[in-house]
Amino acid sequence: MANLSAKLNLSQCHLYSALCFISLLLLGGCASNRVEGELSEVTVLAQGKSIKQKPNMIAACKGFYVTPEKLKDFFQYAALTHEKQASSNYEKLPCYSSGTAYLGNEEIEWVLRAGGVGEFYNEKNSFTKICGISCCDNVQGVC
Repeated sequence: MANLSAKLNLSQCHLYSALCFISLLLLGGCASNRVEGELSEVTVLAQGKSIKQKPNMIAACKGFYVTPEKLKDFFQYAALTHEKQASSNYEKLPCYSSGTAYLGNEEIEWVLRAGGVGEFYNEKNSFTKICGISCCDNVQGVC
């Protein structure tokens, strides 16, 4: 009887080990599904905010609502700007939403401003994208 009990415990141990191994494979597979140059895992942390310099815009800015899909569409259609002063010029646009996302395997922060300007940055990199005519046509409510 003791021998049978030992065999059952050993079989349970093998089953448990196999389940742990499969779980690790599945978790590892999820993390590697990010595509280079593509936004994923978008989180919106602030919606319809107004810059402090424009307190009279608080009510109007509440309507600037950004979904994860809208940000992904903006990122796809907006053009990268090479302006050196772009960020400081566009920080004056009063309404914005912000959050985090992954660009490939790098976590980034983002700010999308009403008027069609998106800023993307982390400790290693920063860039600005601007919505042109085609982008404004394809991403409603940004321009």
